[in-house]
Parts: sequence; structure tokens; C-alpha cells
Amino acid sequence: TPPTPSPSARGRWRSREEEGRGRMPPLPAPSYSTVRQRGVKKPGRRRELKTKLSKRANTRQFLERFTKLGSLASSVILAATLMGFSIVYMLTQMVQSQGIGSLSMTVDCDGNSYLPRIEGCSPSQCFRSYVPQFINSSEISQLRMLADEGMAVGGGGSGPVSIFDTASGASSSGERFVMAYNILEETGGSLNQTLLHTFQAVVDRVREYLKESLGLAVLYPASPCFFSRIIAKENAAQLNDEYWHTHVDTRQYGSFIYTALIYLNTNGEEYNGGKFEFVSSSDQDQVQQQIQPKAGSLLLFTSGEENPHRIQKVTSGIRYAVTISWTCDERARNPRRFDDLRSDSQ
Repeated sequence: TPPTPSPSARGRWRSREEEGRGRMPPLPAPSYSTVRQRGVKKPGRRRELKTKLSKRANTRQFLERFTKLGSLASSVILAATLMGFSIVYMLTQMVQSQGIGSLSMTVDCDGNSYLPRIEGCSPSQCFRSYVPQFINSSEISQLRMLADEGMAVGGGGSGPVSIFDTASGASSSGERFVMAYNILEETGGSLNQTLLHTFQAVVDRVREYLKESLGLAVLYPASPCFFSRIIAKENAAQLNDEYWHTHVDTRQYGSFIYTALIYLNTNGEEYNGGKFEFVSSSDQDQVQQQIQPKAGSLLLFTSGEENPHRIQKVTSGIRYAVTISWTCDERARNPRRFDDLRSDSQ
């Protein structure tokens, strides 16, 4: 009796029997190491490589774009920072050197506007300055009442503009002016003394502010020194009603060296339009700065060719302001005062 074959032997016999019958046993699946040795790529390997390369390319493109954007952003931020520093430096220099205004800037002076120069008065640096809340609400109300009183003597202008000049007493009367002080004297009337004293106190305060801020030794009130009331009307009755034209104060009034404007009501609340604009001396269509008047604010600027300006047309409501002018020429001073307690020696 032949011995019983072991399981491994049985497997070998079976394989031999199967080989004898022409059948091959199934080959075992090759391992990954075997595939690599044979040079056969693992299924899906090419796709994985393409995906990785694509991801690397996308990452590289993203980094390049991010770098470009970063460089552009850095350039913009740097430019804005330098511009900001320039503006801050300019305003700081103005405030430190001239001490004038809470929103101020310097401009190049026109050399011919301030001849002959007067030591201790003529501007060493030309400027524009806006000071909010220079006078209080009570003073605003009183100055508006004084403006209406002075204009009531003449009856007001026939067009959109009415004027009351406190220096000469000229008051708009239709298309001409009448002398309000003469009329009041002849009729035994007078303007309200309390209102006049308040006005004088405001004028004195403006002068002291200018002298202290600019380090001036002398400064004289000039003429005219007038209230203006502009009503929104389409048609101008005369040339003086066309207030919207660009002008220069030294050319229009002669003796002006410094111009001060105090606004007596607020743009956008009691009227629309009527904003103040500084324009380029070489191109009047180019607006350099635009001021939105607010009640109680003070606008100061040197009166020469470096500061051409205009007022926008008032489109609705009524605009009130007072112009207080200053000169360095004692011969052109306005001697009129509205109190008996202060002297005008400087």
C-alpha cells in the first residue's frame, strides 16, 4: 500500500495532473514590488502624476499672482502713505508756522499783490484757512438781525443779492444803493445798539485772531465790510447781482490784504447751492477747494491773485454771510466803530 501523500505533496501531484491535462493553475496576483521590478506602472499612476503636476502649476500661478497683487497693493499703500504724510506735513507746517485755523493750507503768494510791503503786516506766507464754530449761536442770531435791519433801510435789492455795508452805510435799494446812516439820522432812527456792539466784538475778535496767529504788529479794518443776503432767484437785475463770477479781492476792492468771511447759516439746511470755491488762477474751470458754509464758521485767506474764488449759485433758500476785510495801509483804514469803549489805534 503506497504511503499517503502530505497536503503539499498532494498539491504538487494535483498540479502535475493538471499540467498533464493541459491546464495551468491560476497565477498569483503580482505584488507592487514585483510590478516595479518588471517596469510596469501601477494602474492610475500617470493620472496621479498629472494631478500632482497640475496642482503644483496651479500653486505656482497662484503664488505669482499673489506676489504681483501684493506688489501692486504695497505700491498703492506706499503712495497713499506718502501723500498722507505730505498733506499732514503741509498742514502741520501751516499750523506751526502761522498758527492759523483748524483746517488750513499754504499757497504760493503772488508777489505783486502785496506791494509795497509793510513790515509787521504784509503776509510772509499766503494761505487759506477754515475755522468752524468761530462765533456762537447767539452771535449768529444777532448778526443776522443786524443784516436784516440794515437792508430794511434801503428795502433790499431788486435781484437775488442785497448788501448792507457797515463801513459806509450803503444799503441795497432796488438797483441802486442808499446811505442808511444818513436816512436814519434824518428820520431820527437808529440801528439796534446791542446788535452793533455784538458785531464790533466779533470784528475785534477776528482781528486779534489774525494778529496773534500770524504774528502781525499792526492790522487795520478796511472798507467795505458788509453783510450779504442772497436769495435763490433765476434772474440778475444788474451786474452786481451776478455774484457767481470768479474774482480776486485785491483787484476788486483795492485795499484788501486779508479777507475774512463769517457764515450766518448752514448750506444744506437753510439753503442749497452757494458753496464757496477756490479755483486755479490759470484755469477757472478747475476747482481747487470747495467750502461748505456752516453757521458760525470763519473762512480766512490772503486776498491776492493766489486766491481767485467764487460762490456757486444759490438754488433754493436764503444765504447769509458777512465779509470783514483787513488792510496794511493805514490811509485805507475804515475808522467806523460801533462802541465808545474801544479805540482803533492799531
